[in-house]
Amino acid sequence: MSCRGRVLVIEETPRPETRRLWDGIRAEGWDVRALPLARAAERDGLDHPDVVVLNFAGTEGEVDRTRYLDAAARMTMLRGARRLPVVAMEETPQPEERPIGVADVLRAPWSIGHVSARLGSLARLATMREEMLRRLDTASRFGLSRTEPDFGDPLRDAHVLVVGAGIRYFGIERALAKRATLVGAFTIDTATDYLERRPFDAVVLNLPLEDAIDFLEILRRNPDTFALPAVVLTGESEPRLVEATRDAGATDLVFAEEGEDLLGERVIAAMTEHRLRLALKAAYGDTRHEQTLDSVTGLYRRAFLMEHLTSLVDDARDEDRPLAVVGFRVVELAEVNAEWGWAAGDRLLAQIGRIVARLLRGEDLAARAGGDRIALVLPATDVETARPVAERLAGIVETTAFSLPGGGGPQWVTLDVDVVELDDDPTPADLLARAFAHD
Repeated sequence: MSCRGRVLVIEETPRPETRRLWDGIRAEGWDVRALPLARAAERDGLDHPDVVVLNFAGTEGEVDRTRYLDAAARMTMLRGARRLPVVAMEETPQPEERPIGVADVLRAPWSIGHVSARLGSLARLATMREEMLRRLDTASRFGLSRTEPDFGDPLRDAHVLVVGAGIRYFGIERALAKRATLVGAFTIDTATDYLERRPFDAVVLNLPLEDAIDFLEILRRNPDTFALPAVVLTGESEPRLVEATRDAGATDLVFAEEGEDLLGERVIAAMTEHRLRLALKAAYGDTRHEQTLDSVTGLYRRAFLMEHLTSLVDDARDEDRPLAVVGFRVVELAEVNAEWGWAAGDRLLAQIGRIVARLLRGEDLAARAGGDRIALVLPATDVETARPVAERLAGIVETTAFSLPGGGGPQWVTLDVDVVELDDDPTPADLLARAFAHD
């Protein structure tokens, strides 16, 4: 199993329930270090955690809480632009005001699946913010001057599609009606129709898990809904179905007995992060300019790729983090150029470029590496995680019918795909060369 990231847990007195929780989080693929405050502060510079968890369940009084929050603030500032996310664990079930500097509060009872999902979401948001600043910095070396955007209220005018009928709909309505407009769809066909008509910030699936899996597969095959948050509400707990639901692309899975308040928190968190991801992705548009873009595909050009990859490689080595590169080669391009001319080949590449750009995760970078080659760079991602991302994207491209000038087509394409991870490569150019070594 690949390592999903590093978690530094600050707790003075480990308890049996939190010890079991961290064992479960490790089984989910996280590297978890649980240490008292004094030792945690000493080790932070060495371990480069992706998330810090403040376990307030092991503290005594406001003095300890203040010490924890002060230490977390110092660690966050030491990391500079990356804004290390800090999570608090509380035993109190009722919502309280979130402490300054804390990205999320996880309240007892804690479930392994929920905690793991929140850690992953927050770590990825931090990666996206870091990559945005890094990309703006690279763009400045091409003569573009931009500043970090202000995202404002992330949930203004939010809309949620609720799929499925039954009495649980009223619980979903109570949980979310104050923060979002709900649209109900009793059947999968109706839900699919709604998704084609208008955008949503999240989907809540109130369906039997087997039906939820079918709908998730439809959702994830569509470029327009590929990244849309999908929270599944269920009363089923059969492990095989639960795991299959997660594998099908569920953003989160909430069990009915966990209550309406928890459902509301998790859907709102998923929507907030989705809006922030869209805003961050839009902010990357400030680095898109004729000086940085390939004129045919609309993706970044090779010069920008190599400049940016140098920064990514340096940062990955400094913080001992993974970095994956995907190499795509359009197998049929030479044949299209020979039969239909270079204009046809360029049109084909332009269409592929648009699809790739739409399907990218927010923090990933796509560039034309030359000729029939497209490179994807995935920060903070190992090869085991990058491979299914690449295969899913390639699958969508390969099942798309492309048009050619003069009514030629439909043209189908095949992508040669290779995925590599930063290893002992002497230079970024060597890393990129490995991604296309099997051409």
